[in-house]
Amino acid sequence: MDNVDRVEISLPVKKEYAKLLRLAVAGIASRMNFDYDSLEDLKIGIEEAYLIALENAKQEKFNLIFEIHPSRLEILIEGLEAAESFEEEQSRKFGFSILDSVMDEVKWTDIGGVRNLRMAKIFVNQLGGT
Repeated sequence: MDNVDRVEISLPVKKEYAKLLRLAVAGIASRMNFDYDSLEDLKIGIEEAYLIALENAKQEKFNLIFEIHPSRLEILIEGLEAAESFEEEQSRKFGFSILDSVMDEVKWTDIGGVRNLRMAKIFVNQLGGT
């Protein structure tokens, strides 16, 4: 069984908090010894996910869960209320191509009209293994 640390953050849905989110993910990724490129990918990915959420925000809080595994960092963004055509509308947007290019995994779930986004970045140690 993995030893998983869990960090939860709840932020107001306001654009000015994007930088705080970048700092939080940078701190977590640095602690995990991600290399510079992966660290930058994570910062870009988390900010892009936040900006996508801002475009469609119906909620007042932006809830994130960071799950720190020995070989990966998983980020869950919970409770993104969405319009019926959210995925069709958003799948064409540039932001989604950014997420797909900087994260190793990107998965959307829809439960009762509430969207959750799970992203993951796999840790590759300096010897090339996970």
